[in-house]
Amino acid sequence: MIGSRLSLAATALLGLAAAQPAAPPTSPAMTPRTFTPLVCYIFGELVSPWWLQKCAPHLNLVVIDLRSAAEYAESHIPGSISLPFDPISAWSVMGPGDLLLEMPPSADVMATLGAAGVSNPSPATKIVLVNGVGVPAFPQAASPRVATTLKYAGISEGRVAVLDGGFPGWASESLPVTTVVPTPVPKTYTATEDRSFLVDINYVKANLNKRNKGIVLLDGRDEAVYNGSVMEEWALKPGHIPSALNLPGKNFWNEDGSWKSSLEILVQLRSVVGYSVGRTYGQIIVYCGVGGYASTLYFTLTRILGFDNVVMYDGSAQEWSKYYDMEL
Repeated sequence: MIGSRLSLAATALLGLAAAQPAAPPTSPAMTPRTFTPLVCYIFGELVSPWWLQKCAPHLNLVVIDLRSAAEYAESHIPGSISLPFDPISAWSVMGPGDLLLEMPPSADVMATLGAAGVSNPSPATKIVLVNGVGVPAFPQAASPRVATTLKYAGISEGRVAVLDGGFPGWASESLPVTTVVPTPVPKTYTATEDRSFLVDINYVKANLNKRNKGIVLLDGRDEAVYNGSVMEEWALKPGHIPSALNLPGKNFWNEDGSWKSSLEILVQLRSVVGYSVGRTYGQIIVYCGVGGYASTLYFTLTRILGFDNVVMYDGSAQEWSKYYDMEL
């Protein structure tokens, strides 16, 4: 009797189990989607170390370290490519008349960019430039000089940014550094050379003493070099190009190599040129000794302050002093 009851119970349990729905098949592991943070779509003339750390994994980005090969070998930002900035390098050459720091053949710049993994236009690689920091501020001037060279090589300005504070700024925030040298994947970079913002010695000569017409010549060298109390090594005469005003490029950086605010820089500019020229009227011609601080002025006025009427005399004082007098 008891056996019959157990048999009936077992039969009932089996029926109940059969009535239950079958377990769903095991699904493959879900791969989490990677979203690009909204802040990474904000790519301006300057980027912070925090931004670069957060956004580099999400963007088609090439980080170029402009410091010396020795500094790069000691430590650098992970994934960054070493392309040191020197007067004779991938970024500049000796020009006609033994002029230092002249624009190299654009085809050479394009080949360098392609080898470093920069593509154009699809996908259009963005570039972040990393400089050192020093006194005098020549290391800081490397990034705006190379940014100017990249414009000349056909890269739109909106695709090039400078790391604010350079490598020291990155290191000061205890962000990762490495000694591992990456191997870039070569890409194809071709573009049309852009010399629209470069002017020659004849253009400068034709536009002296025209402040009353809204044309301002700005000298980016230190005050002592501008006024002739110190003579720089690459100019044949002391002083400045006649009618030029002085806005030293070194004054755009703080002591730690970070950039001053746009308001601070605008105040500096207005204290020198007043309102004889604006963002959309008149013209500013920038120059320096050999082109480094001239590029700093060009980058700062166009990218940071938004002036669209700035041109650069790359021959600068080194060329002018060979043919014409300087003013003290």
